[in-house]
Amino acid sequence: RIWWGIMSLASFFYAACFGCAVGFACGAEGFSSWNGTAGGVSSLSGLWAQSYGARPGNVHLYRNGENPWLQEFNVSLRAQYQAAAVSPSGSGTYPGSHGRTEEWRRLRLGWNARVLRDLKVANIWNMGGVDSLGYYKGGRWNNHKMTRGNLYEAHLEYSLPGAVVGAGKVLPVILAENRISSSKYKLPEISAVENMLVSDSSFGVWSYNDEKKEPLGYYAGLWSNTDERSRGTWGTWESVNMSLGLSARADGLLLKEGRLYCDWIYNWGDMKDRPYDGNYTGTGARNVLALYYYGKQGAFELMAQAVWASRLREYSSGGVIAPSGLAGLTVMPSLNLTGHVQAVARYQLAFGPDAVKPNKRYASLAERGGNRVDCYQAVAAGLNFFVYRDDPARLKIMTMAEYGHSRGGRSAGFTGWTFICGAYTNF
Repeated sequence: RIWWGIMSLASFFYAACFGCAVGFACGAEGFSSWNGTAGGVSSLSGLWAQSYGARPGNVHLYRNGENPWLQEFNVSLRAQYQAAAVSPSGSGTYPGSHGRTEEWRRLRLGWNARVLRDLKVANIWNMGGVDSLGYYKGGRWNNHKMTRGNLYEAHLEYSLPGAVVGAGKVLPVILAENRISSSKYKLPEISAVENMLVSDSSFGVWSYNDEKKEPLGYYAGLWSNTDERSRGTWGTWESVNMSLGLSARADGLLLKEGRLYCDWIYNWGDMKDRPYDGNYTGTGARNVLALYYYGKQGAFELMAQAVWASRLREYSSGGVIAPSGLAGLTVMPSLNLTGHVQAVARYQLAFGPDAVKPNKRYASLAERGGNRVDCYQAVAAGLNFFVYRDDPARLKIMTMAEYGHSRGGRSAGFTGWTFICGAYTNF
């Protein structure tokens, strides 16, 4: 853990030194002051102004649009600390869990740069050595497990006329809740059906266009299903998955502004026949098909998604565990009550014979919480409080109360309440 912490900090430090050296070599006048203006001298007060000042933005170590080699060099931080509690119905909690916990949900440090006008370079690390979710072992719940530092993203993206191509390690853009940055989540945890199906940060190649500018959009990628367990580096192409996402502008369909999406993900991995020494990062099913909508009108926003998946896989033991498939529905409306307060609700439904796994992160605090059932429904509501109305993800507090109900299957699943409250910052 200490070694990984040193490695990730060293990556950040050496990249910062490289950015500074290139900036000096190309002229000191290109250095930005910490408040983002050209010229000036770096300072801690300027760093704070860029991060949490009246008008925060990217945190630049260097910015000079006239430099032909290096135009920007920025640092990034994502820190999310949250507390959670469950109130099971029909099942007890593990000895030692007391049905509650607190953890660093995410802690990532990184840098990114704009080079040669059209090339973006990014490097992000999960920081190790901090308290994360606990685990059940030896008849008791152990309250905390220390995180292990690892490489989260390391990639290049090159902008072409009308398209972007990329290669490296990144989180694939698939499904409605998962496709947006975790810093912009409206509820602390994504729905159970998405949590079962989405892939982890993976190595691959991809291409997309700017859906904010184009009436028709696409996102296509080919991804390795594994990375090397001990170092989080490139795994193998013997097991891959493919993602293809299409979108179309749908203004006026349900709300004034809107967009329709269709995602198809196909996984060639066969965990039943072939063991893998590396860490599995791929999707949770052979086939995944999703249709979803994002819409906005004034202060009101709506997300709705229908998803279907076949040949679900249990990658911890290998093999197909639910060949009959899984279907799910998620509806999430939100309303900005003020520029600093947002109300959110979510309904989720997932069903399939012995196929549905309730969101295991905090259900794992309760006995039999992680087992599969035939049907799982949940209704959630939350309030989010933003410090910056123009950049809600910069600094916010999120709250959520959710009631979930499990039915059918060979296990009890999880039926009861989940409560989450956390503080989140991102730049």
